[in-house]
Amino acid sequence: MLIVLLPEQPLLDGDAAQALSWWRLERDGSVLATGRDTLAKLRQRFPAERLRALAPASAVNLFRVRLPAQRAAAARAALPYALEDLVSQELEELHIVMGPRRSDGQVSAAVVSHTPMRPWLDCFRAAGWRLEALLPQAALHADAGPDQALLVMPSPWPQTDSQVLVLSAQEEPVLLDPGLAGIWINRRLAALDPAAQTLTLAGLSASDLGLDLPDTVEVQQIAERDHLASALVQAQRSTPAFNLLSGPYAVSMAAPPWRKMRPALIAAGVALALGLGWLAGEHMILSQERDALRAEIGRLFDRSLPNSRREDPVMQFRQVLQGGAQISFNSGMGPLLHAFFVVLKEHDNAQVQQVRGTLESVEVELKVASFSELEAIRAALSAQPGISENLEGADSENEGVTARIKVQRSGA
Repeated sequence: MLIVLLPEQPLLDGDAAQALSWWRLERDGSVLATGRDTLAKLRQRFPAERLRALAPASAVNLFRVRLPAQRAAAARAALPYALEDLVSQELEELHIVMGPRRSDGQVSAAVVSHTPMRPWLDCFRAAGWRLEALLPQAALHADAGPDQALLVMPSPWPQTDSQVLVLSAQEEPVLLDPGLAGIWINRRLAALDPAAQTLTLAGLSASDLGLDLPDTVEVQQIAERDHLASALVQAQRSTPAFNLLSGPYAVSMAAPPWRKMRPALIAAGVALALGLGWLAGEHMILSQERDALRAEIGRLFDRSLPNSRREDPVMQFRQVLQGGAQISFNSGMGPLLHAFFVVLKEHDNAQVQQVRGTLESVEVELKVASFSELEAIRAALSAQPGISENLEGADSENEGVTARIKVQRSGA
């Protein structure tokens, strides 16, 4: 996933080529790469990556307000009126997003003017990006706040102007200019109970912030920690606390339809490949069987009609069987088969089980309904000119009679 930090200055129509700080994250939150590039170059380098953007803290104000414990829809409807006295603009000019309920029972909220929202989204659209989420930069530090009072440290973000990150137990995180941080901190400390007026500094001193603190404020110094890594992990959560792409700017955080269908498309491709492979195998097997059958037909033609020229064996067999010509002594087994099937045509119940033949004779195993029908077939064969028949054997069964009849030429 790519995380892009929008600049402090509002993006105008000609700022689409402005270089932005970015981080490429692994699924566990580890940073794979980082740098500064334009959105167009990022699109060329990482065309398949998902993209989320961070709205700068100077453009988004974070608040905590108390709302009655009620359904989320009702709380969302009441939120603008709870913020009306805290913002300087008309509510119609602001985009308000409700966040989670904090541990102190208050509901967090993000407020941003409509003015920068469209230029931000237009820049991503012009570069060919589908923006998945737009997150308030400062809100990513909410989970790092102290248990009480204030924690102040240098901003971990790579921005042009130096900033100070202020974390509070009762307020949402803020990123401030060092010149304004002293005023903000003094006001927050003054609002606390004197027993709870504790200020924790990490990598900073009171003089760095221009603080003139009363004796009631306890100042603690701790080592500076890297809060950027934990903030980036928060930025790639599947359900972020704030997503400014809601209301009139709402987009689905789900994967694009083609990406959701990718497993099905892969499975369909595999099934298609297997199907084509199976068809190719079947085609090869059938081709081999066709060639073998043609070869067998050729050999049968040569044995049955040795004095005939082979051109179209199937058609030549049909002509011989349908011709009714006088049987010649040297004309192969074709006329013998023709004579036999001419007789068999008159007996619908007779079934041929097996045929074996040579150039001189044909032995047919057939099944008939009774001995009387068998004798009728034999009599009809004997009446055929130029051939003779001989009963090789007959067996009586429950369903009829099985017999083997040998048909040969009279002179054989």
